Amino acid sequence: MKTYGAELLFETARLWLDMGHYLNGEFRIDNVTGPDEYTCVVNNNYYTNVMAKHNLKWAAKAYRLLADIAPEICARLNVAEQEAEAWQKAAECMYLPYDPTLNINPQDDTFLQKAVWDFENTPEENYPLLLHYHPLTLYRYQVCKQADTVLAHFLLEDEQELETIRNSYTYYEKITTHDSSLSSCIFSIMASKLGYDAKAYDYFIETARLDLDNTHGNTKDGLHMANMGGTWMSIVYGFAGLRLKESGLSLAPAIPGQWNRYSFRLQYRGRQLAVDIDRQSIRLTLEAGEALTLKLYGDDVTVQHNRLLERALKAN
Repeated sequence: MKTYGAELLFETARLWLDMGHYLNGEFRIDNVTGPDEYTCVVNNNYYTNVMAKHNLKWAAKAYRLLADIAPEICARLNVAEQEAEAWQKAAECMYLPYDPTLNINPQDDTFLQKAVWDFENTPEENYPLLLHYHPLTLYRYQVCKQADTVLAHFLLEDEQELETIRNSYTYYEKITTHDSSLSSCIFSIMASKLGYDAKAYDYFIETARLDLDNTHGNTKDGLHMANMGGTWMSIVYGFAGLRLKESGLSLAPAIPGQWNRYSFRLQYRGRQLAVDIDRQSIRLTLEAGEALTLKLYGDDVTVQHNRLLERALKAN
């Protein structure tokens, strides 16, 4: 925070206050484009608003931390309590679209008002849609190029009840084409969270084999490097259930039926943690650093340096 974190948080929080406005006591952000590039220039994109809320909340929290221990930084960045209070208020009043009938988070204010794209009568050779239809045509329909609200539910899962997240996943899965290489990994991760094991593995395979099978028809132009990162994320955040929050690190591992074992390492707060999972157990080894307490299936466990900690793998 002292070196660069606070400055990043403060300046981005200022951006959100400048972009947004209050209406009927709610803070709203208009005329944005979220991750889904088949939907453009909308009001209150759920992903944008919930990420802005998180940003504003942490900016206010960082200010109050630094005001006590490093007031010179706050002075250099010209931040005072009044501005931090404005960030906090905007976060608390942030409008997050919600549809009580469907019990989902609409992608934006007007998304559910549009006709659903006619997937049944769209020829297979017309995918990806962006190469065969004008953007102004795509913008008028419920059709997603990639994970948008579903991505928000992965990154900030505590903002909504599990049932709302489940309903949103089911709704958006039907209208998402995954024309972007950045989409299937997110659907794999969220399928793992929701207990849809077969879907989680299928989306993982789509991610892992995208360039091997040239499924997007453009591997000749170069490898999809971010998609490769998504392959790793599907394993670690998906199958292993890794989450990083203010409360710390947590794991809730499962294993695909097609596998016998997988393993990976994590760097976390000056520690190196090795995670090894087979069909019976999970083994944690702290290879470097001081003792680490983390949550395993919701329970606190402490891993000591070079001492194996083994627990039974829980069934989904």
